[in-house]
Amino acid sequence: MELEQAYRDYKPLLFSIAYKMLGSVSDAEDIVQDCFVTARQVQWDHVGNEKSYLCKTVTNRCLDHLKSARKKRELYIGPWLPEPLVQDASEDPQEHLILEDTITYAFLIMLETLTPLERAVFVLRESFGYEYEEIAGMVGRTEVACRKIFSRVKRKVQQAEPPSSLPSLEETEHIVKRFIHAASTGNMEELIAMMTEDIILVSDGGGKVHAAVRPIVSRAHVIAFLKGVVSKLLPESVIHTAVINGQAGIVLSGGDYQNTVLSYELDESRKLKRIFVVSNPDKLKHVAQGLQ
Repeated sequence: MELEQAYRDYKPLLFSIAYKMLGSVSDAEDIVQDCFVTARQVQWDHVGNEKSYLCKTVTNRCLDHLKSARKKRELYIGPWLPEPLVQDASEDPQEHLILEDTITYAFLIMLETLTPLERAVFVLRESFGYEYEEIAGMVGRTEVACRKIFSRVKRKVQQAEPPSSLPSLEETEHIVKRFIHAASTGNMEELIAMMTEDIILVSDGGGKVHAAVRPIVSRAHVIAFLKGVVSKLLPESVIHTAVINGQAGIVLSGGDYQNTVLSYELDESRKLKRIFVVSNPDKLKHVAQGLQ
């Protein structure tokens, strides 16, 4: 297979692996591009399994990146949130392959609690269905070790919401529209009714724009925070509904922050359990390009 053909065939898969491991659209894109640049220096005709070779290369680069990224995040101002993956209806149809198997934003945050090796084994097995023998070759561990790692991680995440109970895209779209209407009209009673009592709001400005430096806990405090945000952002911003990591969310464009992305996690009764607000411009460059 020609390298150019391999790029067309495997780029969506490689990006999806890298994004789920890193939680960064920009870093995932860079690693995939770098992978193919490096591949040009290899005798491509001698590569037995192109797909396995490329997946192993991307996985190892992600592992190296995660090890160094953890140190950088210790100096990060405020909470660190993953870069949201925002679906643009005008994208190349092939790019939708990336989004069809997208994990929710809340689940992506849960992956941040894992070690780089745990994350690699779990993503490759759970999301992509690789056999343990293949995973072992990619991460440089034995098959037995990979089985143990996956079993341990599975126990760690067993409290996470199972896919069968996740709301449909239509359900989340309805909830988002209710939220936008309540926030834009100042209907705080409606907002209160949509939230759990112990709701948590996490805001990531990265020290680049104003944001809460600690998670905001409880419905009363979240409502107070949203009142301030609404008064500052909505009058100057354009509200876009968008598909964010497979579920409906909100993109605010314009105003002082230029772009802000809001994602949600719902409880079993479909109330807002957590709100994630990303306004760090470094994490939204791909969103800004999509809105141009």
